[in-house]
Amino acid sequence: MRKTVVFLPAVLALVLQGCQSMTTGSVPAKTQASSSQSDRLTKLADDIGARGENDTAIALYQRAASMPDAKASTFVKAGDAYMREGYPTEAAKAYQAALAKAPSDGTAMLGLGSAMIEAGDIEAGLRALAQAAPLVNTSSAYNRLGVAQTFAGRTGDALASYAQALKLAPGDLDVETNMALAAALEGNAATALPLAQKIAAAPDAQLHHKRNLVVVYGLLGQGEQVKASPPIGLTTKEISTLLKRANGIRQKGSAESRAKALGAILS
Repeated sequence: MRKTVVFLPAVLALVLQGCQSMTTGSVPAKTQASSSQSDRLTKLADDIGARGENDTAIALYQRAASMPDAKASTFVKAGDAYMREGYPTEAAKAYQAALAKAPSDGTAMLGLGSAMIEAGDIEAGLRALAQAAPLVNTSSAYNRLGVAQTFAGRTGDALASYAQALKLAPGDLDVETNMALAAALEGNAATALPLAQKIAAAPDAQLHHKRNLVVVYGLLGQGEQVKASPPIGLTTKEISTLLKRANGIRQKGSAESRAKALGAILS
């Protein structure tokens, strides 16, 4: 069941009263408050959201966004809060509002792409992410695009996105693992295996990396190699289960069906 977004008029009143009591030099208190209320509420929402109180943070972001001086970043933060709470439709509206103020805001576009995909509009989401990634130009942006492309069955595009992500953050284990999965999904052992071997030897590889490596070998039909040298930290039963699921994915006919099945076991 979805949580109800709670509005806190008493809290908002206190914040606004505090803003209205401030003056700077000869600037009237009313003018000073009008120019800073949105920023103050956004900062308060940031602090509350950092404590995990997303419902309250959303209410504050909504109030901040309703003010004439609201910045595009306030709408982006509202969208991010909606996404954390599982409201992709509401998040998309917030990101769209941010883009109405700043059409080239890559962060808003990136959030909109993710929200659209979460809401089920895969094609529109992919278009937004593809446009946003070069604007933001971070490894995480290209990685997010690659993940979306992978689960849409567009592994060739995904590999290109992951390659760009690794140019920006060489050696990132999350990106390398995702790249290995995309390559294995299309049966590209030449790309997947060197990555898998590198990740397996990495001293900072975590359990989720190791689980995904098992899936990589399973997708390539090389489960016996994993059984001969199982990753430290994973039980025999867990490895067997992952290999069985990966083998089931490998048997599916289309790239799209394999990608959908992969998303199901990694979610």
